Amino acid sequence: MLASDLDGAQARARQAETLAEAVGDQLMRARAVALVARVLHLRNEMADALTQALRAITLCEEVDDLASAVQAHEVAARIFLDIGDMAAALEEGLAATRAAEASGDLAASVSALRAMTNIYAALRQWDTALEFGDNYCKAAQLLGNPADECVALATLAYVYAAMSSDAIDRGDTEQAQAWGEQSVSLSRTAMLTSRKSGNRLTENTSLGNLAEMLSEIGRPEEGLHLLDSWTVDPALDTGKMIAHHREARGAILIGLGRFREAAELMALGVAEAPTRQYEISASRSLAMALEELGDLRGALDAHKRLFVLVTEQISEQAQRAASVAAVRLETVQAQAQAAMLRMQASDLQRTNDDLNRHSEDLRRQALEDPLTGLPNRRRLDQLLASDLRSCSLILLDVDHFKWVNDAHTHLVGDAVLRELGNILRANCRDTDTPTRFGGEEFALVMPGIPLDGALATAERVRAAVQNHGWQALSPGLKVTASFGVALGTEADTSIELLALADHRLLSAKALGRNRVVGPRENG
Repeated sequence: MLASDLDGAQARARQAETLAEAVGDQLMRARAVALVARVLHLRNEMADALTQALRAITLCEEVDDLASAVQAHEVAARIFLDIGDMAAALEEGLAATRAAEASGDLAASVSALRAMTNIYAALRQWDTALEFGDNYCKAAQLLGNPADECVALATLAYVYAAMSSDAIDRGDTEQAQAWGEQSVSLSRTAMLTSRKSGNRLTENTSLGNLAEMLSEIGRPEEGLHLLDSWTVDPALDTGKMIAHHREARGAILIGLGRFREAAELMALGVAEAPTRQYEISASRSLAMALEELGDLRGALDAHKRLFVLVTEQISEQAQRAASVAAVRLETVQAQAQAAMLRMQASDLQRTNDDLNRHSEDLRRQALEDPLTGLPNRRRLDQLLASDLRSCSLILLDVDHFKWVNDAHTHLVGDAVLRELGNILRANCRDTDTPTRFGGEEFALVMPGIPLDGALATAERVRAAVQNHGWQALSPGLKVTASFGVALGTEADTSIELLALADHRLLSAKALGRNRVVGPRENG
């Protein structure tokens, strides 16, 4: 967004606040203050932005406009992320989540999920960041706003890119490549979706990110070609958009060994940088390119400039953090703030444990079937992916389950599925994992068990299902199940293993149901 656009947006929001206050419209006033907070954050005026965000939260809660409160909580969370206060950012993100749930507003949920995705990515808790990112994309798609959907895809692409970078730092090049490819796919989708909907800003950002990641995963020429396909329009593109593309091109040129081109481009980037951060990035790349060209004097000058810029940036960040902290201390209840400042190491550890438990609860909910309490399909895929060759797999499907629902009601059908979950738990080893595969179909993953043991387990479960006292659930109810058994050594992938077990399950159905079919019956 251009500076003039921000000026206009801030003026209009202030005008709306004044008008709302004059006519006594507290709802409009709360929303106007929330908009002021967003604009001030975009202008990098952190202390003033936080003041307005906290004002907006109070005003929104007073008029029970929880959806607008979510927007203000997200701004506050972004401010705390910018100054590196992760605990405060998470606090605001959780507050946004609670407000969104209470409001029942889908747009508010999108904002809260976006905040939580960025927070957990900053915390480098990748699994949780991906869970929130996946839900963010789904919610944005349900909202039906192409702009929100594009930003969601771009955000998830950023998470995968950060994970790829983290894997590189750990020396795990294979995982870095896989996550880089995922980031490329999401960035490409975001770019194309943005282009289709006419969202030039997100298209530009996604295209630049895509070009950079293509270079990271060993496809720099493709990234450069992509950048060449974009026509810069100063009338439409902000200084940051232009600088982003220039930065991406410079990095690729350096990676390709085209140092003279990179130096010329980065010199222009230093001269026209819209922000100090872009000037720092351009100066760093310029110094690198000049060193490679043997221009040591030029490289030294670039390094000196870089040192000055970084020093100024650190000073500004410290001042900004101090200003934000002062605002927070003035706004939040003094007693709560003082208690937080006096918190001892044991209190900090308890807080960390609470956050870990919260993260674990979120992880467990994502991997658990709510009806039976068994692990779900996502957990099944994880188990098979972790050690396919040593596993044996049993798939079982309730025979004539539609008849159970039709003749005895769906409530009884749900009770049957819960009982089946209990039967599976009771008839397997502690090292085995029963899961609900989907519908009336279940799976049992058994590591380190020979074929005879797998077949014996399947037969034991089959008999237990047949002989269970189903009439206690509904008079005349009888339940049997059919089973397919496959060994991990029979397949190269989890998909092949599931397909093989499913094929044998279908064979059991075709042979009359209530039976086990394994490798021996299939030759």
